[in-house]
Amino acid sequence: MINLKKTIYYFFIILIYYLLLTTIVFAFSYISLINGKTYDLFWIKSIQKKIYFRGYRDILHYNQNCIKFDKKLLYKPKTGVCNFKNAEFNTNLTFNEFLRIHEDNNAKKIKKTDLVVLGDSIAMGWGVNDNETFSYHLQKLLNQRVYNMGVSSYGTVREIKRLKQSPYYKDIETIIIQYHRNDMFENIKLKINKDYDLAEYNKNFNYEKIKNSNLVFILRNYKSAIRLFFSDIIDFLFKEQNLELMNFAWDKEHLDPVIKKNIDLRDKRVIVVVPIPPWQKLYNFPKVNEEIEYLLIKLNKEHFFIIDDHPNIFGHKEIAEKLYYYLNAN
Repeated sequence: MINLKKTIYYFFIILIYYLLLTTIVFAFSYISLINGKTYDLFWIKSIQKKIYFRGYRDILHYNQNCIKFDKKLLYKPKTGVCNFKNAEFNTNLTFNEFLRIHEDNNAKKIKKTDLVVLGDSIAMGWGVNDNETFSYHLQKLLNQRVYNMGVSSYGTVREIKRLKQSPYYKDIETIIIQYHRNDMFENIKLKINKDYDLAEYNKNFNYEKIKNSNLVFILRNYKSAIRLFFSDIIDFLFKEQNLELMNFAWDKEHLDPVIKKNIDLRDKRVIVVVPIPPWQKLYNFPKVNEEIEYLLIKLNKEHFFIIDDHPNIFGHKEIAEKLYYYLNAN
């Protein structure tokens, strides 16, 4: 009976100290994040990431200063300069009617040897400035114009739809499509000829970023912080077993028909580029395809922001270099 009482006593003492420690670490993580400081440190990183993705971050395609309604695409970037910032970056994005502008890609005369890049927020350049995207770096390496048509949150269907509405589809022979697993839902569900109305746009984009002073928001994330300590220990001890496994055969099953149906592969070269972070592992990735080329680009931890899951300036340079070597070799 005495041993049981001691056990209960020590259990509550340990619990109280653990909750106190959690409070200190959570407060530091939270206050640092709202002041624009992120840390690649045990437990702190996980807490900051959880807060960030649960509503603290700004999302570009919900930012009314950056996008506008479009009947064919639901939304598209506004022409001009859009300021987009989060804890780890403060960027200006410049768009014309069809492109994200970088140095020397706003020319009116289009050559067959030019390249066009389609994709989502990665291709667009979430978190990097105009002359820091992989499209810009690839243009410099190839000494050929590269047109960046990436738009945050687009799947392959809308990416191709936007391309075919532009003046670039007719003349350009090489199309690079940056692919992400998030594109699969759109590729399965969305018809390329779908039209949208303003009511649907307003329904989908009536978004307000969660206020960081919201008590419910803070308590919810504090509760998560209690268990994140143990999650980090498990991730450290069993890193390989905790990788996010992705069977790319599922993606390809829905991606290939979208490309083949909407792009004339008789006179177009299509290269699907799949950048993956170190926390993911693909299998059944195609090695050879006669009509559509697939390029897997493995990125490292240093190629990403600390808590944001998009490539940073080093990641964009790495993607450009891998693409450059591939294009030269093929």
